[in-house]
Amino acid sequence: MLSALLGLSVTAAASDQKLADTLKGVMENHVRAYDGQDTDGVLRTMHTQSPAYEPTRAVLAQQLSSGGLGVTLVDFHYMGHDSEFAVARVRMKTLGPPRSNFAGNVTDNIMLFHQEGGVWKLWGDDVLGVQFTSR
Repeated sequence: MLSALLGLSVTAAASDQKLADTLKGVMENHVRAYDGQDTDGVLRTMHTQSPAYEPTRAVLAQQLSSGGLGVTLVDFHYMGHDSEFAVARVRMKTLGPPRSNFAGNVTDNIMLFHQEGGVWKLWGDDVLGVQFTSR
């Protein structure tokens, strides 16, 4: 009986690690697209039915056209999932171009992911905090 429970636990842990790696990949693609000023790439990482999709699409071209923002994934911590959503805590660093008025910062976020067509995508986020940086 105990060996069956341990086997189930190992299988669940491996499944969770695979999901965590997949979700981290979604965030890496999202950050890479944003950093590369690739509007379509950013939108491909987002679930099209998310309440954040249209507002993001509307302002994204303007945000990226100013250019020079550098975005880096600082930390990714998978937290768990249910039958519909997965959750991770993510820290991202954003810096403006040299001599700009942009206040560099590191945001601490809770990110929600949801599948669309069998592919995990960003559903939404909640900013827990912002720490301003000096490069």
